Amino acid sequence: MKSSPALLLLVLLISAVAAIAWLRQKQVLEPGKTEGLTASAAVNSQVASLQKQIELLQGQIEYLQGQVDVLQEENAALIQKLGSIGMKPGSGSPPAAADSGVAPDFVGMGVDMMRFRKLQALPLVTSPVSEAEVEKAVLAWLRRTQPGDHARRFARTLATLGWIPEEVDPLPLQARLLTRQLGGWYDTETDTMLTVDEKSEPPPSMRPDEPLAIAYGQLLREYGPVLFQPQHGALSTDKRLARESLLAGDAGLTRFLYSLQEPKASPKDQIPAEDPDHPLNQVGAPMLLREMVMFPFTRGFEFAQTLHSADGFPQLNAAYSRPPANTAEVIDPEAYLAVKELDTTPRFADSGLQLAGAAPFFTDQLGRFLCVSVLRTHNEDENAALAASGLLADRVLAWDAGAGAKRHHAAWQTVFRDADGATAFLMAMGNVLNERNGRPTTPEPAERLEFEAQGRFILLRRDRSGEAVLLLDTASAAARAALEKSLLSGPQATR
Repeated sequence: MKSSPALLLLVLLISAVAAIAWLRQKQVLEPGKTEGLTASAAVNSQVASLQKQIELLQGQIEYLQGQVDVLQEENAALIQKLGSIGMKPGSGSPPAAADSGVAPDFVGMGVDMMRFRKLQALPLVTSPVSEAEVEKAVLAWLRRTQPGDHARRFARTLATLGWIPEEVDPLPLQARLLTRQLGGWYDTETDTMLTVDEKSEPPPSMRPDEPLAIAYGQLLREYGPVLFQPQHGALSTDKRLARESLLAGDAGLTRFLYSLQEPKASPKDQIPAEDPDHPLNQVGAPMLLREMVMFPFTRGFEFAQTLHSADGFPQLNAAYSRPPANTAEVIDPEAYLAVKELDTTPRFADSGLQLAGAAPFFTDQLGRFLCVSVLRTHNEDENAALAASGLLADRVLAWDAGAGAKRHHAAWQTVFRDADGATAFLMAMGNVLNERNGRPTTPEPAERLEFEAQGRFILLRRDRSGEAVLLLDTASAAARAALEKSLLSGPQATR
């Protein structure tokens, strides 16, 4: 801890007084010596010298204190300038806080959090805008990271499998959810942190969580170009969710740890997330899509917390050089930390995938999180998690069923660590298919489950020495038979 100028001056004064007293005492104790007058003169000379040194030091201390004051004023002016640069016309100053009447210093908060996070990063330029403008910026970023109609084809596939009620454009819904969750967004196009203005019209749907938004924005600016590279095409759903979890979990942990010493960064929303009246639950998004948006913040927080407990923030920084490969590593961070070599999970061959001469309009890897989410719809949470825990690899495919078809053809291939893992999944997925179609469940897993219901032709069966499971959900019996033949007789997955 640095010594204050006043304390230093006090020490010098005490030392000087003690020296003077000692010299005078020495003179009194030796009065008989002939050189007494000379000693007295020497004492007086030393006292005068000490007094001059004290005055000189006092002047230097006052000068240095003045320099510190000047630097502090300049620093405050620079922060204020950084916070105002890039504001859109008419946006004015940041909104005044209702409780104190003082404008919140988002730039300063960002600087403090990044210093706490041990990340050397320039402060973000902030601009208060309406909730609609933040949502627009989030949507633009989502469309860049999921280019073309990738997201629509993904939702079309989920609807084909019956996992969401109907085909939708998921990106506007995800943008709305992210805007409400964060209350701000880092706009990569303008290099500006957009924060939701609580006084904008119409008023925001929920109170913004600026500390979380700023932490997320700082990390997105720092690591976004590494995690998300649109020039290489869209990431698989499983990999994208894993990378989003690292980013959101890191931001949530930073905000949480920082709030322990700075109460101003504590969460402000008092409504439980599971409350139907919570603003997040008011967004008309299918449950599965809403869970996909929330997963990076919930399980990502636990993932970041585990990494931080292993070696602090340096471990989190290192994770961006080797982000989690899939949601299984996010759910089980110990598995991520234990990895010592490249991932060697089974991969599917790309041949034999045509249906009536047409290639699938969508192919993707869903991963463990979506597997658990689907199984939870008609299984206990514990059973769903257990049934998905052995998943090594998966691939979902969808083919067009022609004009007028409400739902198309879809296949989901899964490979498990062993036969027991496949058995647990077979049982849980059987419960989902039977209960969703009004069929009775069975106490034992069926090796082959095949039926027709509600105009759909369903098949669930083992594959590849009992360690894999194939699910078919098609619009015709012919498509089901053709896909069963081509997908089961094609090349085996390799390690």
